[in-house]
Amino acid sequence: MPNYSYRATDSSGNRITGVVNSANEATAVTSLINRGYIVLSLETIAEKKIKRIMTLRLLDIMTFSRQLATMIEAGVNLANALATLAEQEVFSPKFRKIVTSVLSNIEAGMSFSEALDNEKAFDDLFVNLIEAGETSGTLAETLEKVASFYESQKRLKDEIKSATSYPVFVMGFSVIMVIAILAFVLPKLVEAFGGEAEGIMAILMQASNFLRGNWLILLLIVVGLGIFLAYYLKTFAGKKALSYILSVIPAVKNIRRNSSLERYCRTLSVMVGAGVEILRALELASKAANDYRFEKSAQEMAERIKTGETLEQAFTEAELFPGIVIAMVGTGEKTGKLDKVLDKVGDFFEERVRTSVKQLVSMLEPAMMVVVGGFIGLIAYAMYSSMFSGQQNLSRF
Repeated sequence: MPNYSYRATDSSGNRITGVVNSANEATAVTSLINRGYIVLSLETIAEKKIKRIMTLRLLDIMTFSRQLATMIEAGVNLANALATLAEQEVFSPKFRKIVTSVLSNIEAGMSFSEALDNEKAFDDLFVNLIEAGETSGTLAETLEKVASFYESQKRLKDEIKSATSYPVFVMGFSVIMVIAILAFVLPKLVEAFGGEAEGIMAILMQASNFLRGNWLILLLIVVGLGIFLAYYLKTFAGKKALSYILSVIPAVKNIRRNSSLERYCRTLSVMVGAGVEILRALELASKAANDYRFEKSAQEMAERIKTGETLEQAFTEAELFPGIVIAMVGTGEKTGKLDKVLDKVGDFFEERVRTSVKQLVSMLEPAMMVVVGGFIGLIAYAMYSSMFSGQQNLSRF
């Protein structure tokens, strides 16, 4: 839903400003009038202005949601709970500052979800879940679900990071070692043994000379390419290109697909469970999947649902989901337990991601050792060939 910036006066005649999230201008005005405000002006905030500009630590969001849920369940007023959390040193200074700002906006008349959205720090998923919890009167329960959702995401992310950290370290170390051998070790070996490099050794020396002679240019190219990719991969075209590349790499495509399906099902589960409208839930779940194909399918699925199709039919015609997802969605629709069923499907794909990552790591480690060992063996062979050739030439005299 779009955001609207408003200026208004309250019942005491004080002028106030703020942001309200609503389906259209009419409902935005109605929402403000219901609060007792006299609306002076209302403007749509451009999409680029409401873009999230800060990245919060997942740990902060998890802890914040869990502690706030506990305090609300215990009967603590929302404002008092936020004031208490804003002083907790367990949170980062940036997060404490954001909580203080949220509290100020609530005291100025905003709802909790509007205050969160106004900070431009919390993602749409979090804001919409809080809004649904406020509307249904189940804010504490919704916060518990939010905390559990982010905990599952962090747990899987940490496991993948832990499993891949060693192979990544070995790969980086191997690249540095190869560069060091070419740039420093190889020239000294050739100089020590004397003679002209021939055959494979000549090729390696050409690579060494090029590396030493153009190291600054190569470094600038690598840094520039890194900056470009960091920006490009945030665009839709970049996401589309990355998705295609990852989808054709045999060892990666299964991890990528299962990971996207896990995030999609988890997100849709928590959104449906919190009472978020299904079309909005599909849209946010598709963004959480981090795969442009899901974002594209969300629009098509929404149109089908508007024409009266069931969720199961929309999933089937999307031609993106495996049979197990379609079957479980159908079961969830018929039993009225869609959120619980989707959570179970998320568990299934989470386990598949773990298994695939372990298999990939078990293949990468020996493969990297073979590559590095092969390169060192190539240098040894080239040196031996050069020495043997030099001895043959000497024996002729």
